Amino acid sequence: MNPQLQFLIELQKFDLRIFEIQEQQQHIPELIKTAQAPSLELAHRLKLIKDAGEALTKERRSSEQELSVQEEHIHKIRGRLNELKTNKEYQAHLFEIELARKKKDLLEEAVLSVLERLEQNEKDAKELEENLREAEEKFAREKEQLETQVNTLNQELSELERQHQEHARQMDAKILARYSKLKTARKGFAVAQVRNGTCSGCRLQIPPQLIAEVKRGDDLLNCSYCHRILYWETPSDKSSWAEATPVDLERVDELR
Repeated sequence: MNPQLQFLIELQKFDLRIFEIQEQQQHIPELIKTAQAPSLELAHRLKLIKDAGEALTKERRSSEQELSVQEEHIHKIRGRLNELKTNKEYQAHLFEIELARKKKDLLEEAVLSVLERLEQNEKDAKELEENLREAEEKFAREKEQLETQVNTLNQELSELERQHQEHARQMDAKILARYSKLKTARKGFAVAQVRNGTCSGCRLQIPPQLIAEVKRGDDLLNCSYCHRILYWETPSDKSSWAEATPVDLERVDELR
């Protein structure tokens, strides 16, 4: 195989993995955001419940104050009973007391209702606080794992870029420029093997004459359709290409 072509194949192996790592890196912020979403939702719900609890507390105080005023009012009108002179005044006063007692009963019911709602609110808040604690602990673990993944990817990317530069330095500048242009256009998949008379990049049938020229390996030839640089694998090439093949095969369809 043409030595420059072998360098291209190895270079592509690095580029495909670099593309893959870069795609993973782009998704990690969204993964972190997704992992955090449950705890943020619970925190929002907890805030709403606590706000409702504060409103209920104010309502309870207001109702209790109103009830206290009403009880004081009943005490005062009862104290005036001995001052009444006629039976008519007495009956009217009793009616006024009865109305005041009914209003007091309604206020007591309102206070009781508020207390019940406040108790339920406190139970809900306590349950949500526990759920939020568990969600935040889970998010912390997931975030740590993702940050570890980021560090691992960064280290691998740094090593791949170093090896990529090493290989690139050993290549003819014009061939490297040709490869780089194709790499950009084809998302890293610039070199394609001829398999069963077709280009493994676009999977279209290649003319027999072009296949024969690719087999000879005298020049770097392009696919007539996708313009990828073509190569023919011989038994002696398999060992050096074995590591790169799985990466390429996984991405051929999406990079075509």
